[in-house]
Amino acid sequence: MLDLDYRRDAIVVRIRTATPAVLDSVLLDGLAAAITYIGPRRPIVLTGVGGVFAPDVETAPCPARTDALNRLPGVLSALRSHPLPMVAAINGDAIGAGYALAETADVRIMSGGAVEPSSRRALRLQPRAAVAAGLVELHCSPGHLIDLALRLAAQPQGALAG
Repeated sequence: MLDLDYRRDAIVVRIRTATPAVLDSVLLDGLAAAITYIGPRRPIVLTGVGGVFAPDVETAPCPARTDALNRLPGVLSALRSHPLPMVAAINGDAIGAGYALAETADVRIMSGGAVEPSSRRALRLQPRAAVAAGLVELHCSPGHLIDLALRLAAQPQGALAG
């Protein structure tokens, strides 16, 4: 499920995953539809809820995993091609395909959780280590995450280097 929060300078897209947290085809289809609905005239702040920014797809081989993996490239392409700034406000874990969503942003800010670019490798980095490794650009406190993301999203496209 997604929530769209219309702010003055950007639209905040909140990813809400079910339990267990899995990035499935329904959520990916919803994200693609949200990007189309938002259109090219508003910057985007992409974030999660609770301790999860975005999880990975189902790890066990099954039709749900195949469906999600088939939809993922189109969603990543839609996010990358958004013409205005997109900021990933990483509020919690961003694992595998969930980190791939964050990676499409012009800039990534992290306040908590861990990033794990591939769920197949055991490389889980906390915020400061993720900044040092170049996986995110900034680290801030949870209370400042959305405000900072909105300020960055309001910057001209060329001002953000992701």
